[in-house]
Amino acid sequence: MSRSTFSRLAWVLGICLACAAFFIPLDKVRLGLDLKGGIHYELEVQGQEALQRDLEETRDRILDQLKAKGLPPVQAELKGPELMILGAGPSTLEPILAKIPGYRFVHRDGLAIVSQKPDHQQAIKASANKRALQIIETRVNQFGVVEPEITSGGPEGNRIIVELPGVTESERDRIKSLLSTPGRLELRLLAKVDTPYFDSEAGALARYGGTLPAGTELFPEPLTTRSAAGGPKEALKDPNHLPVRRWVLLESKVQLDGSAITDAQRAQSELGNHEVNFTLNTQGAEANAHVTGVASSEGRLFAFVLDRKVISVLSAKEKIIGGAVRIAGQFSAEEADDLALKLRSGALKASMKILEERVVGPSLGQDSIRQGVGASMVGFGVIVAFMVVWYRWSGVNAVVALVVNVVVMLGLLGSFRATITLPGIAGFALTVGMAVDANILIFERIKEELALGQSPARAISAGFNRVFWTIVDSHVTQLFAALLLFIFGTGPVKGFAVSLTVGVAASLFTSIYISRFIYDWVLERRPRAASISIGTFNLFRKTAFDFMKYKKQALALSWGLILVCMAFIRPWNLEGNPRIKLGMQFVGGTDMTVRFLRDIEAGDIRTALQRGGFPDASVVSYQHADPGIREFSIKVRAPKGGDPRETVQQSRQIRTLLAGLDTTGGPQRSLNLEGAEPLANRLLAADPLGLAGDEAARRASYEAFATKIVGARDRLPAGLYRSLAELPNDLPTAVKRQIEKDYVPGQVGLLKDETFSPSISGEWTRKTLAAVAWAMGAILVYVIFRFTTAFAVGGIVALVHDMLMALALFALMGYEFNVPVVASFLTLMGYSMADTIVVFDRIRENSHKPEYKRASLDRIINDSINQTLSRTILTSMSVLFVSVCLWIWGGPALRDLAFPLVVGVLTGTFSSIYIASPVVEWWQRVSGHREALARS
Repeated sequence: MSRSTFSRLAWVLGICLACAAFFIPLDKVRLGLDLKGGIHYELEVQGQEALQRDLEETRDRILDQLKAKGLPPVQAELKGPELMILGAGPSTLEPILAKIPGYRFVHRDGLAIVSQKPDHQQAIKASANKRALQIIETRVNQFGVVEPEITSGGPEGNRIIVELPGVTESERDRIKSLLSTPGRLELRLLAKVDTPYFDSEAGALARYGGTLPAGTELFPEPLTTRSAAGGPKEALKDPNHLPVRRWVLLESKVQLDGSAITDAQRAQSELGNHEVNFTLNTQGAEANAHVTGVASSEGRLFAFVLDRKVISVLSAKEKIIGGAVRIAGQFSAEEADDLALKLRSGALKASMKILEERVVGPSLGQDSIRQGVGASMVGFGVIVAFMVVWYRWSGVNAVVALVVNVVVMLGLLGSFRATITLPGIAGFALTVGMAVDANILIFERIKEELALGQSPARAISAGFNRVFWTIVDSHVTQLFAALLLFIFGTGPVKGFAVSLTVGVAASLFTSIYISRFIYDWVLERRPRAASISIGTFNLFRKTAFDFMKYKKQALALSWGLILVCMAFIRPWNLEGNPRIKLGMQFVGGTDMTVRFLRDIEAGDIRTALQRGGFPDASVVSYQHADPGIREFSIKVRAPKGGDPRETVQQSRQIRTLLAGLDTTGGPQRSLNLEGAEPLANRLLAADPLGLAGDEAARRASYEAFATKIVGARDRLPAGLYRSLAELPNDLPTAVKRQIEKDYVPGQVGLLKDETFSPSISGEWTRKTLAAVAWAMGAILVYVIFRFTTAFAVGGIVALVHDMLMALALFALMGYEFNVPVVASFLTLMGYSMADTIVVFDRIRENSHKPEYKRASLDRIINDSINQTLSRTILTSMSVLFVSVCLWIWGGPALRDLAFPLVVGVLTGTFSSIYIASPVVEWWQRVSGHREALARS
């Protein structure tokens, strides 16, 4: 072995070992929520609330400064985006507002109208977005989620995407509250009136003639678990929508807010009640002393307000000096912990609107991994077998390059700490098929050179050199699609984009460098070899089909079929179109995957949903490997123009209806539908172990048992308990007996629960159209740069043809358009263009040859297509193998994604011959610039 070969071998091994270090063992690879299970939220910062909050603070500052100057009291009232001040002239307000930047005011008829400047509003919103990201990161990290992924985005930077792997359904409401509520604590004095308490908001307004006293506001005091003793316990199940106990009239002025808090912890009083203790900074301690001093001297009450809800009303016998404060509300241990966490992390400047919510169970993720990886391995095996049979030892060369390709891909994904999603597995498999394309192009060109009488060494050199730019061009067009997917996509789509991008980079390296290195190493050992093992099979050798003779008929037939399909499915009319199924991301609503351990039909579920108020629910049955398991996808559209909270409520109603389909019967609850938190609550109430200590210590013990029971359920092959004998063996006997007393396994379980706000659907549509437009534009510019305008126009027309054909057939087959499907269509764009470039490159090459100098353009195109027909068919077959495997065996999650690729490979092969090439000929004939083609 020469020094050069040894050096190249060392480089290859070094790269492989370095890449392996990033993903071995395999638990270094991060799995997305669709594979590992967990919760995904897309939140939107409500910037208008931050603007309103800033106006309120400005009002208080103005009133405080007027009072400090000894001026008569004035009336200040907020009306929308403006502050109205009555009783203060310009000479009084101008010096005060000069010290408050970002505001302007006009004085009219004795009324000062104060408003925010536009640049000040933008600064407030930007600050609210930044603070929201920081606080949510703090809350999630303090909650204890392992490897959360929190990113910002959106058109105004006001979107925050939170992915929490491993978080269970039982913790959904608690985490949602931590993420979406501001956590803004305020200390206010109760209004100085005869009675500050009212049974209803209407009653308070009626008491004061429809208008509350100046300088006061009305706040609800929710009913809590303790204050509802003996009351409506069922109403307390949703912590975000608690019933109101009473309404309390408070002063508008905020005496103290959460910004003064430096630390907060849960504690217990002498009576065993849970409370929150927090520490104030110097400024906060002074404000607290002032409030307690006023309350003690005037015999008044004060209240702590959290997110505009009264959580505690207190009195003070004397002024309290110091920074230690206690909120002795009626909290449970969990409520006190969450309040302390919110106070420690700081208050959001605005609340968060939940646009998208997804819950994926671990068992569904395991099924997806098994089906996705299984389908990918079948496709990989078919490709390996084909390459070895068709190209013999050169095929083994390609297989070695493929193995290195997989190692490099996994290494790059690991080094970037990329998250693997289910579409990412599909992208991984597809890039393997595309990587083989490059080897096929090289091998077919080597065969061509050998047929011309070249020696093996010269044929190999010519084969690599003459297809180098063809491979680069085809990979770059795929890269455009992958990068745009990454820019416009989120979650699983980004996983697909990352896999595709990494795969393109790895394919370039392995097909050009690794395969060439193996050939060079063999030639070094056998420098005078008279032949090489590259197979004897040939497709369409020395064919002379007159493709251009039938170009008009082919164009008419193909575009005619597209027009007929489009007329049938009517894509211009999406509203209420039964032939086009849009995913929940595009219309808003609820998307669930439900598993039954009994024989039940989709019609039974559909009937139950119709009776429950969901007449348009879509119920689709999935085939499961276990004949005793029935699995269904349930999709229900959100009410048009509905509030995001209605979508969440819709999800709750559907789950209640599904629970009603459990025919186990009896008073016992279903363990398969129980979350860890309610399970812990029932164990705590029963206390089968007779634990000593306070409630918090006993709760912690039973929470550990509940988490173990739910975790064991998720790890079962079915993801559900078939029998209580499957409970963890290390549970205490008393706990097992209590579970057997209170629960039956149940026949139904929820594997996935996703809700999408209607407001996000329009944005997804815009993103989709923008991604397609940018991809077409980028490909057009690149092809013009690398070829000529004629080739660019031909490529784009072929690309549009392939997209429309795939869209039409996709809709006719009844598949659903969702975000991962958009990813597959963008991938189709890149692959379609890559296939066309193979023909274009040969047309350009032949245009430079002397024998074609006086030939007609039809002859050049015909000969070029015939010369590349073998590699065009073979390269299409390699990707088709993988796409068909994903389509047939990839499971319901990958079936919709793979179908456009199956269609796209077939139509791409057709269009590169009968669409792109005839358009190039037509453009050249119409423009009259034949010489430009020869010079390209």
